[in-house]
Amino acid sequence: MKTPASTPEDIIGIIPHTLGYTPRRSLVAVVVGTENNGAQTSSTTMRIDFDRESAAQTLSEGGGWYADLIMRACTVTGVFLVLYDDDYQPVSAFGSGADAEYAEVHRGLIRAAIDELAMTFAARSVDTLSAWWVNQDHFGRIDEDGYDCTPLIEATTSACATELVAGGSNPVADPEDLVISPMPAEAFADSRRGHAEEWMGTDEAFAILADVYPRLEAMRHEEEAIDEARIHDLMDLPTVMAFDTLLAELWSRDALEMILSFDHPDFPPSLVRGLDGNELCTMSRRIVSQTRAAQQLVGLSSRAPRPRDLLLTIALLKDYLQAGHPQARANTYAVIAWFEWSLGGSTMALNYARAAIELEAEHGLAELIVSAVNMGCLPRWLTETERSSI
Repeated sequence: MKTPASTPEDIIGIIPHTLGYTPRRSLVAVVVGTENNGAQTSSTTMRIDFDRESAAQTLSEGGGWYADLIMRACTVTGVFLVLYDDDYQPVSAFGSGADAEYAEVHRGLIRAAIDELAMTFAARSVDTLSAWWVNQDHFGRIDEDGYDCTPLIEATTSACATELVAGGSNPVADPEDLVISPMPAEAFADSRRGHAEEWMGTDEAFAILADVYPRLEAMRHEEEAIDEARIHDLMDLPTVMAFDTLLAELWSRDALEMILSFDHPDFPPSLVRGLDGNELCTMSRRIVSQTRAAQQLVGLSSRAPRPRDLLLTIALLKDYLQAGHPQARANTYAVIAWFEWSLGGSTMALNYARAAIELEAEHGLAELIVSAVNMGCLPRWLTETERSSI
């Protein structure tokens, strides 16, 4: 995006495009960092579920848990807090009576919780640059107690939002709508060019992965946005069939997760990009049998991943999923869910895990992710302080 966000309308208009969907009952933090030249920029947006119960919990327990979550995710000097809450109504919405009293109590609870978060951030030298509420029709500043509000359309048609729409961004109403669907059976058969029933050997699959890996590894170091067209160009039929094979078997699926996280200590990029297919296959078979290797998987390790690395892999797997073999689809959904969860994206992790379970009712990895999200379990790097050195 070339247009700088300079108004509240810009910031609120950007958020659905950043997440890919319009949040509900959520607290979104637009995390701001300060560059060496003093300019403030944001490359991270973090959303959590937030409702009256969450607000009450924040007042009871303090805002340390939320500040910890934000500050472990990235370097931060300031935050814009944006509450999405359809029950948050401006004073002008009601005259008097029970509805007005309820709205006033609701606003008071939310304001107190946001104040608590702001004081927690201030104690850690992080500025709460402003805090806003958004409902289905309007938005306004939380510290103005709901007296003033602005039609939401002014955010959805702001300069920044308009630029993103012109670039093809189209947020969906529900995050479930973001789950990639495979191509229909007839299109799948056509895409295989007469090879729909054929399976590639494991050795050949690893040889293709070894060939593709250096190109992926180069993309992770680029500064511009991930180019989905370039990723799609990598997914020719041999590469798709290689991923079929690698994702269909549990041991090679686990190896693929380790390799494409780009941070597993047994698969450092500096080593992997120099291996041929036979060497990568032999190394993978040996490593995935070790308990220690599983404990070093992204999400289970205390190392903080590079977000671009995981976003690159997620984009690759989503592109593959559209053309992948039906027998590998459940595993693919589950692996995408794992990377989403490892990045801290519980909402999309849950949706992709559910998609895997719809195809395979007792899918072990998918069930594990669903349980983790439902219990509020975060990836280890978000609950510990050790940071990645990569």
